[in-house]
Amino acid sequence: MPAKKKATPPPVADSFEEAADELEEITRRLEEEPSSLDQLLADFERGQALLSYCQNALRSARERLELVEADLPLDPDHEDPSPSYKPDSSDPDDDVRLF
Repeated sequence: MPAKKKATPPPVADSFEEAADELEEITRRLEEEPSSLDQLLADFERGQALLSYCQNALRSARERLELVEADLPLDPDHEDPSPSYKPDSSDPDDDVRLF
């Protein structure tokens, strides 16, 4: 008998924008509408999954941008438009400022 394939879990969201919108809705609901403890926990868990998805999407986008920048030819006559800006990579949540 052939080995069973592990089922791949469905993605948390179809896109970063969809995940961010749902996260905003959950945040609004948690702030405005009192609910049962079970619903609060479910919303919290879903929010954590969405937040993780968004952080991973942003990390992936940053890595892709760095790869593109690394492949750009250096032009000695062209100045860097933002030479003084260097992101501080000490806090991985710096890009996640959704709210």
